[in-house]
Amino acid sequence: MKRTTMTRSMLSMAAASALVLTTQVGPATADPPAVGCLVDRLDQLLTLRHRLDGLALDGRAGDNQYWYVDHQRCTLTIAKLRGAADPATSAFLRTARMLPASVEVLELPAPIRPRVARGPAAGPNSRAATGFHGGSTIYSGLTGTVFICTAGFNGYRPNATGTAGHCARDAPTWYDRTGALVGNVDQYRFPGGDWAVIPAAEGLTPTADIVDGDSTTAITGFAVPRLRDRVCGTGAASGTRCGTVDATDVTVNYPEGAVTGLVRSTQSGAAGDSGGPVHIGPTGVALISGGPPEGAPTFLQPLNF
Repeated sequence: MKRTTMTRSMLSMAAASALVLTTQVGPATADPPAVGCLVDRLDQLLTLRHRLDGLALDGRAGDNQYWYVDHQRCTLTIAKLRGAADPATSAFLRTARMLPASVEVLELPAPIRPRVARGPAAGPNSRAATGFHGGSTIYSGLTGTVFICTAGFNGYRPNATGTAGHCARDAPTWYDRTGALVGNVDQYRFPGGDWAVIPAAEGLTPTADIVDGDSTTAITGFAVPRLRDRVCGTGAASGTRCGTVDATDVTVNYPEGAVTGLVRSTQSGAAGDSGGPVHIGPTGVALISGGPPEGAPTFLQPLNF
């Protein structure tokens, strides 16, 4: 299996139950600087976020779960696990409060985790593997307890499907619910990013659509999600759930390592949804990455790899 941290250019790209420790945080807003946030102040916030990212990449973020800069409100928002007061968590927050008037802290009732599941394998089946759809459940093995994720978009990379990078880290080979081979992971990134590419196995025919129950949605192009976009994602556990993008360029501190550049959506989800395709009508925009054990928010990997 080939692992890479390289990316390529594509089309230009709240927690509902959170307790606010400081002033109530409103929805995140547009990426460009807005009136009221001076360029110098925004530069300070972005520099601070970069420093926090470095601490997280070194494993020194403690139980702080995610953070991002809100360009319009000119604030840095940090979400920490409720009640966490260990030395690493506290030191991280002290660093963040270098700009105390611009830092807001949320407390979350549950940790943010990748949305991979463990469960029984799909049973082998003699049916030929044809018409493999995005949004299909995929399994890391054919017997016993295995990892369960969701196939992303077919055709984002030629003759390949995708899924979350943490799924690829867990297992190199994936099968569909009939027991047919989907393929072996060729490229992935996790942590840092959260994406994987799985070239289609011989005899598999990836279709340019997303399946949800008995219906499919054709995918005709790709882009990246923008603030306030209304998006819908399909996962093996949750089916199709929709929500609104309320923060971009979010760093999520997963137990396995930090992932930067994610998007936060108000859609709900659960374990097993990892890698699922997120779209706006016929346009694919992201893959499902993680969130709390159940519910919202859901963090998404944009299609920028």
